[in-house]
Amino acid sequence: MDFNQTLKEYENRDLVLGLAGNIEKTVSKIGKTRLMHVCGTHEHEIVKYGIRQLLPPDLEIIPGPGCPVCICPVELIDEAITLSYQDNITVLTFGDMLRVPATKESLDDARNNGGSVKMVYGPLDAIKLAQAKPNEKFVFFSVGFETTTAGIAGIIKHGVPDNLFFLIANRYIPPVFKLLMEVHDRKSIQGFLLAGHAATITGIGPYGYMKTKYQLPCVVAGFTPVDILSAINNVLLLIEKGEAGIINSYSRVVNNEGNQSALKMMDEVFNLVPGVWRGISTVDGTAYSLKEKYKHLDAEKQFDCTPPYESRATPPGCQCHRIMLGEIPPTECKMFKSKCTPNDPYGPCMVSLEGTCHTWFHGFHEIVV
Repeated sequence: MDFNQTLKEYENRDLVLGLAGNIEKTVSKIGKTRLMHVCGTHEHEIVKYGIRQLLPPDLEIIPGPGCPVCICPVELIDEAITLSYQDNITVLTFGDMLRVPATKESLDDARNNGGSVKMVYGPLDAIKLAQAKPNEKFVFFSVGFETTTAGIAGIIKHGVPDNLFFLIANRYIPPVFKLLMEVHDRKSIQGFLLAGHAATITGIGPYGYMKTKYQLPCVVAGFTPVDILSAINNVLLLIEKGEAGIINSYSRVVNNEGNQSALKMMDEVFNLVPGVWRGISTVDGTAYSLKEKYKHLDAEKQFDCTPPYESRATPPGCQCHRIMLGEIPPTECKMFKSKCTPNDPYGPCMVSLEGTCHTWFHGFHEIVV
């Protein structure tokens, strides 16, 4: 059986319906339950496959701050824009970041207004551009969670051209649950789904405090309908038993100890420091910062990145920050589908394919049964 056939098994109709039936039985015993995930890909797949339509009314799955583009600090986007207008500097970044609204404009607007901005598919493209034009300076604006950070760490450790610098906006997920538990509580949220791709790097250990401090169950989930429903089922079974624990429901990909080689490289290249999550808060130990050995690559240290204006995280009327915290759904934002659309995003949650507002706007309704 090839890879595509294997994946198809995780969309199997009978498995999906069987899991949905098990979930309904458990919810009928435990009553109204609210679970949260912190992964934009999970939300995209949940909506795409109509998974909420298979769940009982008393079970609510709430999207949280799981999109790295959405939570990227506006201050850093403003810095990238400021750099793009400086002589002999070109800002390089992923396609999604180009259209994210910042305080006065987006990177795409800056490019149209004379700034030097180019889209790349990854840091290897940035290296090739820097090598091809050694007399110019390039700044790679890096955004993402642990999976992206691991790749950046490897490239930096291996060595990059002298004319390539980094503006690091990467974030580390595990500590953000402390913030979420300040907004919610055990009466509001009874369990969490953990992002499978991030856990491939970290493993499950960094989430242990959710069991010891908050006594809440967390389950690592993959991204197919069967993966997601299996993870939901496992969270509910723990709730039914009154148990807290960290379960790996994505063991075909995620090792409980994580990727030790990647973690070692990340630890050699980065420190974890307090980091801003756009419009939400500053969360301790969530921002990756280049260690002293690599500070010569830090764009903030090598150039004047300060914009000539005060940064503003949330445009007037935008509710992205509350959507990312799971306080309201996109449909309760007055800008949603009116002033804010994928073609003309007003807030950051409408830009990326992983943004909750973008996903809800398109409102996939295909059901796999």
